[in-house]
Amino acid sequence: MKGFTPVRTARVIASCIALLGMFCLLIERILVTVLQVAGEGVKMGIARYSNFTGRMALQNFPEDKKLYGLLKEVENILPTADTALIVLMVLAVVLLVVAVVGLALPRQFGHVLVALKLLRWTDCGCAEGESVSETGESLKALKNVKCHGPSAKVVAVVAVIIIAILVVSLCVRACSNAAEASNVEAAVQELDQQALVYINAQKDYFAKKKVVGGPKALQLPDSVSTEYFTYKVTGSRFTAISNVPLNSCPAGTKWTVSSSSKGFFTQELVLYRNAPKDTNCVKLLPDFKNLGRNKP
Repeated sequence: MKGFTPVRTARVIASCIALLGMFCLLIERILVTVLQVAGEGVKMGIARYSNFTGRMALQNFPEDKKLYGLLKEVENILPTADTALIVLMVLAVVLLVVAVVGLALPRQFGHVLVALKLLRWTDCGCAEGESVSETGESLKALKNVKCHGPSAKVVAVVAVIIIAILVVSLCVRACSNAAEASNVEAAVQELDQQALVYINAQKDYFAKKKVVGGPKALQLPDSVSTEYFTYKVTGSRFTAISNVPLNSCPAGTKWTVSSSSKGFFTQELVLYRNAPKDTNCVKLLPDFKNLGRNKP
């Protein structure tokens, strides 16, 4: 640290403040994107539970009731999150402005830090017993004074900033991983529920009519698209096509349930559940081939 002057110390502090401001701005931009996706997801989720299949799922599956309650809670939180984003943006702008001023006017910035007692002059560049006045020294004298290093408070401030950046980085990464896992879980749950809606509707219709029903007979839509899947009911087949990658399972992957009848005197309903061949996709819903079966 030999030759570390007060001006350089002020510039180091200003640079750290600039980094913190840029990091806050980056976090604000990431959260804006996350909240936009969350807002769209909430809208789509509430819209889904407003149609026939959604209302049926709410009436028959406790998981849907819980998911619908979570959607409502998120919907109520979104306005508060928007306000927090504004605060974060203002904080980032203020930090960047302070950093620009500190880099452009390091001597004056140093005096401000001294006045705020975040920085103090040391005696290392002067004769024994001499010190630099915190309030009355001229800028010329400040320029000529050299110290062996920054004060303990400066080191503490820099250390706190670095630790804060590391902690926030880890938190953002953990939140990102948690959000990704939550999205995959929501997608798998959605696929499971939509397939069960079709299977149960087909069972109920076959029990009454003894024939396999199409989408109109089952009172199901021909096609429904969500954030994760596109669901189609064509003839006697239900198809779910993934719209986005789910972990290592690529977009465009299909899960199907085909319906047919067998028997001569007594008609029986037969359901063929076909999972994808990709093992990464099979892992998402390993029990798909037993979906809707009567468990012993």
